[in-house]
Amino acid sequence: MSNDISKKEYDLLIVGGGPAGLTAAAYAIRKRLETMLISDDLGGKTNYEFTLPNVETHLVIDGQEIVSKFKNQIEYLDFAKRLGKVTKIEKTTKGFVVTTTDGVFKGKAVIVATGVNPKRLNIPGEQEFLGHGVSYSTVSHAPVFVDMEVAVIGNGLDALQAAAELAQVAKKVNLVGLPKRLLTTPLGKKIQASGKANLLSEYDAVEIKGQDSPEKLVIKPKTKGDQSEISANGIFIELGYAANTSMVPRTVKRTKGGQLIVNAKNQTSMPGLFAAGDVTDVNAQQVLIAIGEGANAALGAYEYVLNTKK
Repeated sequence: MSNDISKKEYDLLIVGGGPAGLTAAAYAIRKRLETMLISDDLGGKTNYEFTLPNVETHLVIDGQEIVSKFKNQIEYLDFAKRLGKVTKIEKTTKGFVVTTTDGVFKGKAVIVATGVNPKRLNIPGEQEFLGHGVSYSTVSHAPVFVDMEVAVIGNGLDALQAAAELAQVAKKVNLVGLPKRLLTTPLGKKIQASGKANLLSEYDAVEIKGQDSPEKLVIKPKTKGDQSEISANGIFIELGYAANTSMVPRTVKRTKGGQLIVNAKNQTSMPGLFAAGDVTDVNAQQVLIAIGEGANAALGAYEYVLNTKK
């Protein structure tokens, strides 16, 4: 790292290069803020396209075209980006210090846009078919599976919500591991009334089989019994998400799930520290929502920097 970069103090440091981070960077630069975006990569989850053999995926609204425009803007601005991993964010009397694996950056404000990681099953076939029939986002990919058989794997409200959405379009929805008690809720009763639900509460998923995309899900009883197979063209793993916030000070308020709590300007409980995208207590993990949050966070940070003493 050059001395010029390490010694310079920026108006705004953006941690994370996914949809929210890229949008925030583009907006901040247009506002003439001295900006540095620090991330492992550029594009985040939009780098992974969802496809299904012989099925048109135009129904998936992924925001990739919008994100690619912001990505193209940032890719050629070497003075505004740094590829690397952030390990710590610290609040100081003069602003913030962001530590990476190869240096330190100083800024008046910070936007955290580090996203989340879906909780995985870690079973054979999961990684192989990821993006080709295996999904961690029912909200994004349910419309693709019209009149198909699908499986939802999970034991909480996220899985119940996913099953309800899929019941609107799919021919059959296999609910693997979903507790029976959740079917006594109003939403659970609605799913049963659809006539499409196949409840497999006492089973665990152990393998995903198929050629170019999923065809079968191998399940086994939680207690005793032999394995069996069910048909499934789509596998939706709904176990929740883990927010990437290990670098954020512990004093910053979070939800029970670990997401950063933000206000209407996307500012966290720590003045000058903003957050955007999936890492926040946003309503849904969606690219288009992250884009809007990134823009809002940049505007909030811009206002904060304007009112910060030099």
